[in-house]
Amino acid sequence: MLNQFKIESFKMKRFIPFYVCIGIMIIITISGAMHGLKQAAIDYWGYGNLHDGFIDSVQDCSFSFLYGMLISWYVGIDFTNRTLHRAIVTGNKRWTMIVSRIMATSVLTFIIHIFLIISQLATFGKTFGYSFEGFGVTDLVWLGVVALQIVAFSSFYVLITVICGNVYSAIFACVITSTIAGNVLRNIFDGNYIYEHSFFCFAKSAAASDLVPCALIAIIFTVIIVTVTSVIFNRRDVSN
Repeated sequence: MLNQFKIESFKMKRFIPFYVCIGIMIIITISGAMHGLKQAAIDYWGYGNLHDGFIDSVQDCSFSFLYGMLISWYVGIDFTNRTLHRAIVTGNKRWTMIVSRIMATSVLTFIIHIFLIISQLATFGKTFGYSFEGFGVTDLVWLGVVALQIVAFSSFYVLITVICGNVYSAIFACVITSTIAGNVLRNIFDGNYIYEHSFFCFAKSAAASDLVPCALIAIIFTVIIVTVTSVIFNRRDVSN
């Protein structure tokens, strides 16, 4: 397992699409810091301070399609370039390959989500000032629960990628699925208890009534999805 993590660490540092996404986020951050919020948005949503920017961004799943694309690209390329085949023939256990890739994609996705939060804070800070009034320990717990949801999210899209078996079909399937699950369905199931506590919709608030079920569902589904993915991958022929 440790050897697999070392390999993924090496691969993560050289995954160019990740740096492209970070570059996009930096541009968004700079733009937000320069222009701030539009008055129409302030009037409509009732924003009033920097903490509102954190609340708005930590639960934001608008970039689900981007996360799905990165996860499928990162894992799918290993099918296309036969990296998985070489890892198997050298004696690595298949379940460790799955777990290491889930952890790697979770880290990449979480980092991008952090940059999304930073970009929102820059935008709100430009408008309302950089006062940390309203922030507290519960916000860190909230962010931790979202991190758990991102692990479950990554597990799900690694499963889709393993089922597809190549990078191109995996990217298509994951982008479509993540766009529907993270963007379209949130408009249809707005206020739906099950959907809003699933890993497709990040925790809505720092209240225990949101964080506890979100965390439990994320952990349960991660275990289930990892198990299913490992079973499917164990039966899959990746020798060609």
